[in-house]
Amino acid sequence: MDWVTLLAGGLFALAWLIVVYQSRTENWTLGRTTGWLVFLGGATIGAFYDEVVSAESALLPWIEPIAALIMFLGIGIAVIRTRRRH
Repeated sequence: MDWVTLLAGGLFALAWLIVVYQSRTENWTLGRTTGWLVFLGGATIGAFYDEVVSAESALLPWIEPIAALIMFLGIGIAVIRTRRRH
């Protein structure tokens, strides 16, 4: 692991903490919190999957589209669940 990966990991950890903190302080709905956590999960997978798995993995060529799909799913959960609440 080089310093760039550590910096990115620190920024992602900070983003996870900010989402949890904001959800607590602003009393987010469960749907909004879940949506943003799913979004960050997809972004984290997309950013760090190649660091964890070997180059021979069958999922390696598919991880960016899968991560993007997970991120869109997270945004959809956050937006749809928030709109239903209002």
